[in-house]
Amino acid sequence: MQNSIEVVGAAQLVETAAEYRADLTMSVRAAQTETAVNEATELRRRCVESLRKSGLRDSELQEGGADVWRPWYGKRKAGQEASHRILLACDDMQRLSGALAALEPLFENQRHTLSVFMRPPRFATSEEARRSAEREALANARTKAENIAAAAGLCLRGVVEVEELGSKIGHSGAYGDEAWGGYAAAAMGPGAGADEDAPVSLDPATRSSTIRFRVRFACQQPA
Repeated sequence: MQNSIEVVGAAQLVETAAEYRADLTMSVRAAQTETAVNEATELRRRCVESLRKSGLRDSELQEGGADVWRPWYGKRKAGQEASHRILLACDDMQRLSGALAALEPLFENQRHTLSVFMRPPRFATSEEARRSAEREALANARTKAENIAAAAGLCLRGVVEVEELGSKIGHSGAYGDEAWGGYAAAAMGPGAGADEDAPVSLDPATRSSTIRFRVRFACQQPA
């Protein structure tokens, strides 16, 4: 039976947010279903127009569907709600925030509401960085195996088997990617769309993932 040492080598890979994603839901409350549906449709049209004027491209806007329902608190009286959802995906958080803030004037009517659900950003890294992290993880495995072999009075030989394990993905802390794995809704404050109140540009969010390999090395007694 061939003697062997099996270890897990690991290395860190830093990934940067390449796309920020949000679900934008516009709701209208009215006494009649037809009124709620018509107003919600018109509100959707105005929101799409505003988002485009604010710099979002058509490729960054997707249809999210529509819904009509009667709120539980309105079962004993007339009342219907209708909503439309738009899915947003933008590679620039500052541009996305500015476009969302510009929607504020469209929701002065108290029967109209806007909610923003931030989904986890899409993270990416360069192929070179990933290959470098993989080499570092394999080198880490060899170092571990060499230390174990030396402590056991053995000589390390070649690699017998390599298995890539699932990456341990960290969290960036950005909306939708909180450390507790939950979610958050972003709200807009008064005047957020004004130029003098425009958000200060910051570096994109990053997260650290752990690349792991299980490696088995052959070993033998020293000659």
